Amino acid sequence: MNNLNEIYVATKDKEYILAKIEGLCQKYNSRNGVNNEQRKALFRNYCHDTVEVFDECFETTMLGITRCISKVEGFRKLDNIDIGAATLVILKLLVDLKELVSSMIPIKDLPSCKELIGLSAEDLIAKAKDLVKSDIVKVGIGAILLGSKVNDVIKIEDVKNYYQRNLEELQNEIKIKGKPMSLIEQFLLDKFSAEIGYCNLALVKAGIGITEELKDMAEIGKKHIERYENLYKKEDGNLLVS
Repeated sequence: MNNLNEIYVATKDKEYILAKIEGLCQKYNSRNGVNNEQRKALFRNYCHDTVEVFDECFETTMLGITRCISKVEGFRKLDNIDIGAATLVILKLLVDLKELVSSMIPIKDLPSCKELIGLSAEDLIAKAKDLVKSDIVKVGIGAILLGSKVNDVIKIEDVKNYYQRNLEELQNEIKIKGKPMSLIEQFLLDKFSAEIGYCNLALVKAGIGITEELKDMAEIGKKHIERYENLYKKEDGNLLVS
């Protein structure tokens, strides 16, 4: 299991990023300077090339990749450093990123209850089954929306909880950074909020756990959905998220 717990957004496809990371690992794994000066020069090149891959392949305004870049840049600027130990730290970071990239999902393929809110409660159940069978709901998120009767549709809440966790994580990351939100951070905040809104509307339509609080949340969700659908006519299919 990797130790990268923040939200990462990739700007290249998986295969390209994995090949770039593997290339870094291979390039510097078999090279070693004959003296300390050469070893330092090689290590600085390693750091430089690693940061270049981060810049090219990830949305660098996000906190997680910003921390990765800062760590590697910090090593590169140090004169008195244990090169062997620092190299292992970077290698571990690259291995963690490979694992994370392997599990990334295109933003356009993230689970959504949007298509359910226009259906009747009965049709909603049937559609939920179809979503699972056609693999629109991705394996990495789990068996979402699967149910044989109305009372089993609580799995809609799995989708809601997925976006709620991501929304809270992103809000926390933005707070930690202490800088104005980037365009991608604003987009993700709007998307996560709108998807929670779709889930609340689907829960109301299915008649699951209806409370005044849920009804109020559904009304708030409509505002988030309206903002999201007005601002973002087409999601960027080239972005991956984890």
